[in-house]
Amino acid sequence: MGKNKGSKSGSDLDREPFTTIDDLAHKAEELASGLRNLGENRHPLDIRRGIKKRKGVSDMTEKDESRTVKAGSKTYFFDLKKTKEGKSFLIITESRFKSEGKERERVSILVFPESAEEFSQAVGEMTKKLN
Repeated sequence: MGKNKGSKSGSDLDREPFTTIDDLAHKAEELASGLRNLGENRHPLDIRRGIKKRKGVSDMTEKDESRTVKAGSKTYFFDLKKTKEGKSFLIITESRFKSEGKERERVSILVFPESAEEFSQAVGEMTKKLN
């Protein structure tokens, strides 16, 4: 807030500080600057929603490292990712409509190399039993 300038008579000492037009103009400039900074991000609304990339995880960019399976109203994503240390892992994500609205729900399973073979065998056995 701006400081009250002027004489220091007894009545001025009792006066509460007040906001001036200059104070508000400064705050408006700060707000505009902050909005410009957000606009420079690829997905500025994700910041408000709290969506951010996990630390230490990077996407693998090669085409073979990702598969998509569409099954009716559900979509499954199979993506290989690497940790910062270079350790690969598999993320299986199911995406589906949460309700009749447009919002989608996503659920993910992470499979690490040490359990990948056992996981694959279990999926294979259960798939055979489906037929």
